[in-house]
Amino acid sequence: MSPRGESDTGHMEFLLTLRRRGIGDQAVLRAMDEVPRERFVELNSVDNAYADQALPIACGQTISQPYVVAYMTEQLQVRPHHRVLEVGTGSGYQAAVLSRLAREVGQHRALPDAGPTSRASASAPSATRMSRLWSATALPACRRGRPSTALSSPPPPKRCRRL
Repeated sequence: MSPRGESDTGHMEFLLTLRRRGIGDQAVLRAMDEVPRERFVELNSVDNAYADQALPIACGQTISQPYVVAYMTEQLQVRPHHRVLEVGTGSGYQAAVLSRLAREVGQHRALPDAGPTSRASASAPSATRMSRLWSATALPACRRGRPSTALSSPPPPKRCRRL
């Protein structure tokens, strides 16, 4: 078993699927390999975390399938000197992948509880990489699977304004 709790064969299949589908950027493949996707999905979806499919998260949202995350990341051509702002963050998985490639990654969340990002960030294997990831939230938490409306959060940190 790998540290992720899945078989090594399953993890290799995850990476091979990305390569077979045309993902060729080695930095993107390495980032996809390093970010523990199972920490960004609901607990009842952990067994399917590395399947190439979207999975449900809170507030009626989904975490994108791995290929879509890898493809979008590859198309961005993110380099180590880049600063990235992700708008509409759901689970935080895309931002975590980007944090492996960019100097700084910011998130702007419409729904603060759309995914288990706090669980993922707090237990990330490389806290120094994740520490470059910061977040601002626009709306309060969703309730009973539906997003709340109105009320904005306090102003984002200075780093957000600099982006």
